[in-house]
Amino acid sequence: MNSSKVGKNWVNILLVLLVAINIIGDIGNIALWNSLPSSQESLTGGYIDSLAGAENALATGTIILSVVSIMYVAALLGLLKKQKWGPLLVIAISIANRAIAVFLYLFNQFFFLWFAWTIILLVVAFLDFRKLSSNA
Repeated sequence: MNSSKVGKNWVNILLVLLVAINIIGDIGNIALWNSLPSSQESLTGGYIDSLAGAENALATGTIILSVVSIMYVAALLGLLKKQKWGPLLVIAISIANRAIAVFLYLFNQFFFLWFAWTIILLVVAFLDFRKLSSNA
């Protein structure tokens, strides 16, 4: 009898770690916005401010980032179960999140960091999807 040993999917493990970091970062950002008013500058001056008003920008930004976090949690569950839709959901959320952020938040120097982070998430999610697809 020939037993084959299935190796670990290190790309999946890396993506799980990156998505978990992303969720922690999003929740941390919400906590920072709500505890330190000076950190809310990205909320003021952007479309959120003009759409919801300065007095509602914090609540609107918090709701939006909470929804994004919940969607990443759903993607994380798919990744942990090694479902092909997990990395696809990461790709969809990441693209939508970054595209929406350009319009909602005041553009600042941190956008370059978030764009780089998004590119890393997209590449690793695509590689994980490819790996999961080839194993199916």
